[in-house]
Amino acid sequence: MNKDQTGRTLLQTIAAFTTVGGFLMDWNKTHLFNPAWTPHAKFHDGMTILLGTLLGSGGLYFLQRKKGEAAQNLRTGALLPAFFYAAQAGAFAFPGAKGLDAEFPEKIPSVGKLRLNEGPFSLAMLAGLGMGYWLARTHLPF
Repeated sequence: MNKDQTGRTLLQTIAAFTTVGGFLMDWNKTHLFNPAWTPHAKFHDGMTILLGTLLGSGGLYFLQRKKGEAAQNLRTGALLPAFFYAAQAGAFAFPGAKGLDAEFPEKIPSVGKLRLNEGPFSLAMLAGLGMGYWLARTHLPF
């Protein structure tokens, strides 16, 4: 597999996960079915799930698109899922916001003292999108 195809595969994999990830990660007792959550908190979780679905599927659309300018399709296809992970990482800056490990620490793996919650995960996804974009753009004029 050449660099271009490796990059596109990485971008498509992350976009696909972004499309379904909210349902996989939040459709359970820690989030949507958590009795401690208020209806308004569940509304925001539903909004976040759907936002990920829309951004991920939009990314997939542009990554598969044959019409239009190839370079612009690639940029848009990489950028849409990146919006989701940038927002997820940035959410930690809001007052009182914490990751899943604040409520369910037993569900979060760790490497030494580093808890692999939504923060490191978001940064890894952003890095993967950046790497995928860098690899995929090698054959495109910019």
